[in-house]
Amino acid sequence: MRVKQRVILAGAGHANIAALRQLSKNLPDAEFILVNHGRQAWYTGALPGLIRGDTPPENAYIDTARLAQSCGARFIDAKFLNFDRNFLHLEHLDPIRFDFLAISTGALPNGGVKPIGHFLERLGKWEKMQKPDIGILGGGAAAVELALALRIRLGPKARLSVLAPGNILASAPGPVRRAAQNHLRAGKIAILPKSPVLMDEVVHAYTPEPALRVRETLQLQAHDNVFAAGDCALFPTPLPRSGAIAVREGQTLAINLRRALAGEPMHKFTPPRRTLAILSLTSTTAAAWYGQFFWTGRLAMALKQKLDQAWLNQPELNGRD
Repeated sequence: MRVKQRVILAGAGHANIAALRQLSKNLPDAEFILVNHGRQAWYTGALPGLIRGDTPPENAYIDTARLAQSCGARFIDAKFLNFDRNFLHLEHLDPIRFDFLAISTGALPNGGVKPIGHFLERLGKWEKMQKPDIGILGGGAAAVELALALRIRLGPKARLSVLAPGNILASAPGPVRRAAQNHLRAGKIAILPKSPVLMDEVVHAYTPEPALRVRETLQLQAHDNVFAAGDCALFPTPLPRSGAIAVREGQTLAINLRRALAGEPMHKFTPPRRTLAILSLTSTTAAAWYGQFFWTGRLAMALKQKLDQAWLNQPELNGRD
């Protein structure tokens, strides 16, 4: 009896989710296993609404076990540790043999919002403090969204500061930067070049450097049968850290897993020249830009909500019917 080849997808990041869904449309004759630490994979795009209180927790995560089942894969709830040779090492479990491995575990924790479950516990602690003094380290969209959402959640009692050594939203169009600065100013959120000596907590709102060097095919430099995508993968040319990029990588990942199983040549990932970015400002307004084309207001937020719901409300991705 022929033994099926085994493909393990380690981590329920955007890339692995996109790859598994793509593969499920015509699942190759192989054994697929999705490994994730916990059944709930929180969706970072929903985090501002989750913090503000206008997105219920049950609408902000992906049910990874249901995803795996609906896509014809087996699910293992375990923490990914590392791999060597053709064995995946998981916390508290025996090593699992694989023929091909795809890693999409996200960036390493750095004192930021991930794991989101732990961050929500910290948020609960801040709500109980009389005058919390919180710093948000970073100058990108994540830092701005987090600061504005925390102002709504914690109210005027909190002292909030964005700690950015350079300009905030440096790669965004000028009008988007000004809109963000106006909202920060209106919320009495300071923009400081560095952290004061005394603060209750500093939240890292930026993505650390990826740890896994990959080729243009998303294969690891030293392993032909191991792939990586998303925030954990260092592509040969620098890529923006975004879910949009990770989803596109996931599409290439699906192609290459099919080709690897069939013994065919790999396909190169071609990064898009630009992607749509949407910055959540309030419960009802956002700023969106695509290259140098931009717009702000309710229409931008409506678009964000539509895209978020399209990702989260697919029947195979959550526990709600």
